[in-house]
Amino acid sequence: MFKKVLVANRGEIACRIMKSCQQLNVRTVAVYSTADKDAKFVKMADEAYCVGPAKAQESYLNREGILMAAVISHADAVHPGYGFLAEDALFARMCSQCGLTWLGPQADLISLMGDKAAARKFAASRGIAIIPGTFVLNDPDATERAALKIGFPLLIKASQGGGGKGIRIVTSPDDLNSQLKIAKQETSSAFGSTSIYLERVLKHARHIEVQIIGDQNGRILVLGDRDCTMQVRRQKIIEESPATFITDAQRRELIVTVHRLLDGVNYQGLGTVEFLFSDDRFYFLEMNTRLQVEHGVTETTTGLDIVMLQLQLASNESRLSRQIPSCDGVAIECRINLTAPTNNNQLSTFSFPEGIRVDTGYQSGDNVPSYYDALLVKVIVNGKNRLEAVTLMQKALANIKIDGVSTNLHDLQKILASSWYKKGVFAVETLDMRLEKHESFTG
Repeated sequence: MFKKVLVANRGEIACRIMKSCQQLNVRTVAVYSTADKDAKFVKMADEAYCVGPAKAQESYLNREGILMAAVISHADAVHPGYGFLAEDALFARMCSQCGLTWLGPQADLISLMGDKAAARKFAASRGIAIIPGTFVLNDPDATERAALKIGFPLLIKASQGGGGKGIRIVTSPDDLNSQLKIAKQETSSAFGSTSIYLERVLKHARHIEVQIIGDQNGRILVLGDRDCTMQVRRQKIIEESPATFITDAQRRELIVTVHRLLDGVNYQGLGTVEFLFSDDRFYFLEMNTRLQVEHGVTETTTGLDIVMLQLQLASNESRLSRQIPSCDGVAIECRINLTAPTNNNQLSTFSFPEGIRVDTGYQSGDNVPSYYDALLVKVIVNGKNRLEAVTLMQKALANIKIDGVSTNLHDLQKILASSWYKKGVFAVETLDMRLEKHESFTG
């Protein structure tokens, strides 16, 4: 097992990784910005090094500074968590060149799957259905011809995109050029690239994820699936595991599809393969080559600590079983986010009822920096079935107390109370359509 792991991240995911390390008696190293000097994850680590000022570009994206901290602390592995440098192939290579174990897949696979258009092409080459659309388009005339062939509405997507960024919807040919210009500006600003591709909008689609892990021998094991359909502007706010609306036959189909995609590529570490489900068919959407934000619902239903499993596999202290983990009940996760960040986001009250899983990097009295992700806390419940899980989450949300900041807690309460959510009658566009029409989430 590793002696010391540097966690190249912050907040709740840094705390989550450190918890698994502690259970394995592995020492941890935190890197932090000046804005996070008093943060929970910094205090939780055995060692901590400041790697720059508040702006992420100068701290949590500071490859050289983070590697220097790893070298100085004599760490032997780096865990990137999610976001920041988690899917940065260059950083993965730099870690390897410094003799550090990168707790993620190989850099070449990060590059492949990080390029969304290239990932689509790879999936198609393996006989997997992809959403109708194009690969990378650079010529305006070719883009217009392709758009007319696909039909409207369609999506302009950044090839290097992620996290819902670099996506524009086009409802008619008249809007194509203006939306294309905006998309390229956004893509250039966020990802340093103007490469885009087009996809058809699949109506009434559900967003399904499959959690996988690969060992040092290239063996892939599916750990479960999740329904991540509940999104606001392509940002997930509620996740469920398993996806209760799919049949056993469809779940077997998903597992076969994931193996068709990844068998033989020697994938190592955690990853998530994402699909859209529309008209009784799964379409490959993308793959995230890292630990996923919503991994907790999979852990809750499988009983696995997948971060611990990742560490054990990477250190060659464990081998994967060929048996898919059984699923116990239904887990639901709600993400409580900051909705109106200011210069003073102090959590005067931050308390949660007992009996639920709470993943957070904050505690009462903390000031939440406005420089980073708006996620405050993830709360997870587990019921014998979906209806019981919904009821448990309603009770949990009703007993959460957060004061001093504005959050989406009230919106989550309304969604969980709605008849359409309880019945499972929703699609990817449901919440956005309700917002556009100024309809209540409880309608």
